[in-house]
Amino acid sequence: MEDIVNVVRALSADTRLRVLKMLRGREMSSAELQQQLHVPRQTVSYHLSILETGGLVRSRREGRRLVYASAMPVAADADGKFERFLRRTLDDLN
Repeated sequence: MEDIVNVVRALSADTRLRVLKMLRGREMSSAELQQQLHVPRQTVSYHLSILETGGLVRSRREGRRLVYASAMPVAADADGKFERFLRRTLDDLN
């Protein structure tokens, strides 16, 4: 149940949806995300942390920086319904 709550929480903010849309198909550092979002570094870190907790983003270290990529949460169903829902949601996002 906690996994589902974390996913729903991660999807509940416009900024986090924008981050997910930017990470579709490519990896980005937090600095790149910050530049494109035009928000403070702390704001980007906060949203990335929530997305990681929800399993929607994963990170890896590349030298001194963290690089982020989209991921599918553990709570996602095996039939791919959640993935299709998320894809449609992000496609509709401005």
